[in-house]
Amino acid sequence: MRKTMILGLALCLVAGIVACKKGGGDYAALGKYAEIGPTVDKFIAANEDFVAALEKSGSADDVAAALNAVADKMTELAPKMKAIAEKFPEFKTQGEPPAELKPLNDRIMAVMGKMMGAMSKAAPYMSDPRVQAAQEKYGQAMAGMQ
Repeated sequence: MRKTMILGLALCLVAGIVACKKGGGDYAALGKYAEIGPTVDKFIAANEDFVAALEKSGSADDVAAALNAVADKMTELAPKMKAIAEKFPEFKTQGEPPAELKPLNDRIMAVMGKMMGAMSKAAPYMSDPRVQAAQEKYGQAMAGMQ
C-alpha cells in the first residue's frame, strides 16, 4: 500500500516536472512553453487542494474523498498533460527543466513536499477499503498522464 502511494506521488512529481509553470497567469515568461501555463496552473491547484484536504482529514471517508477529488481532476487533465509531454519530448530526457520553467518547478516541488507530510496524516486510513479503492482510482488517473 505504501509503495503504491509513493509510486503515485512519484508519478505526480514526474507529471509536474513535465509541465511546470510560473504562478499567476503571466505565461509570456515561459517563452516557447507559454501554452502549457494554464494546464500546469490547474495541475498545481489540484495538488494544492489535495494537500489541503488531506491535512484536514480525520477519517477514512475524508481521505477517500480527497483521493477521489484529485483523481477526478487528474483524469480531466491527463490528456492535456500527455499532449504536453508529446509536444515537448525534451522533458523526458532532461534532468533539469528548462530555465523558463524553473519557477514552475519550484512551485511543484513545494507542493510535493507538503504532500509527503499530508500523506503521513492519511497513513492510518490506508488499509480501509474505501481509501484503497480511491487510491487505485488516483493511480489510474496519474498513469493516464504518461
